[in-house]
Amino acid sequence: MSSEVPQTLRERKREQTRQRIIAAGVELFATKGYDETTVADIAAAADIGTRTFFGYFESKDALLFGAGSDRIDIAVSTIQAADADEDPARVLLRGLDAAAKATDDDFVSDRAVLRLRLVGSVPAVRARGALAQLTAIQAISEALTVRFTKLDAHHAAGLAGAFVGASSAATQAVLLETQHNTPEKRAARIRSAVAMGLGIKD
Repeated sequence: MSSEVPQTLRERKREQTRQRIIAAGVELFATKGYDETTVADIAAAADIGTRTFFGYFESKDALLFGAGSDRIDIAVSTIQAADADEDPARVLLRGLDAAAKATDDDFVSDRAVLRLRLVGSVPAVRARGALAQLTAIQAISEALTVRFTKLDAHHAAGLAGAFVGASSAATQAVLLETQHNTPEKRAARIRSAVAMGLGIKD
């Protein structure tokens, strides 16, 4: 029996509006260009006002980067819930599994592929991606230090950096593959690569 709570009508409408905004943004970024697209353009294409846009996303950057902050929160929550005597690297891998399950649509979305292309060609997007990685490393490093007292700050930072770097690099590589085009296959290949990066043999 499913433990998921059915969405209310209001929640469904809100999610539909969110998806409409994302679709409009992705279409405009791809056709008009990222720098040339404004929040007002996206709002107009989604048939909403700019105030409504900001009720869903704080900026067009946030629209493009999607579930990144959710994945960080899940990784941190997994660390906080771990036993203090567990292997921190394996806890991070478990956090990756949980994040992949919760945000699997981002592994196959047009937004994910477009984001990858724009990171390589638009300086503003590249900078936003770099900032997101630094933010993730800091949050995960701090959580590791608190939960695992055997880790000092620089070892926690090194482990967090290895995890975030491996996750990012593996995700980019897997998104470029055409033969592994389901969330499950992409998540499995990313997991395998991150495990190798963390020195874990399953």
